[in-house]
Amino acid sequence: MSIGSRRDVPSTSCVRRAALEQQPYIARAEDAESARDLWFVTVTVGGGALAQDEVRDALERLSVERAFVVSIRYDRNHAQVRYWDECGDAAEATRQALSLWGGDEVFTELPGWRVSGLEVVDLITAQQQWDHDTHPRVYALGEIVPFDD
Repeated sequence: MSIGSRRDVPSTSCVRRAALEQQPYIARAEDAESARDLWFVTVTVGGGALAQDEVRDALERLSVERAFVVSIRYDRNHAQVRYWDECGDAAEATRQALSLWGGDEVFTELPGWRVSGLEVVDLITAQQQWDHDTHPRVYALGEIVPFDD
């Protein structure tokens, strides 16, 4: 079914709609007020080491389950899952991230892996991090790449 025929899409956020359409979402901060409710979330998960192919396969399944994922970086024993979220404040984005990623139903894909870190930053901060190369940029929506790439 194409995204244009889905009745639930108009009620979704522009970030989630872009993910459902599998199109890159380029967030622009024209002013601080317009960027206030857009948060870039990085959830780090980890646990016992798995075969590299097993990790990638599991993360691909996770990406399908969570269609709004922007990118995932991984190695044998941990991964960083990154996405945009629209929330009223950082506390709300944090609560939502923990509820999305803290449940056992998500991490059964990665046996024994649990949330080990969480970063929630606003749009302007995310852009500054990318401009200063302190955080890797996202080049394609849904990318899943090893840490050493």
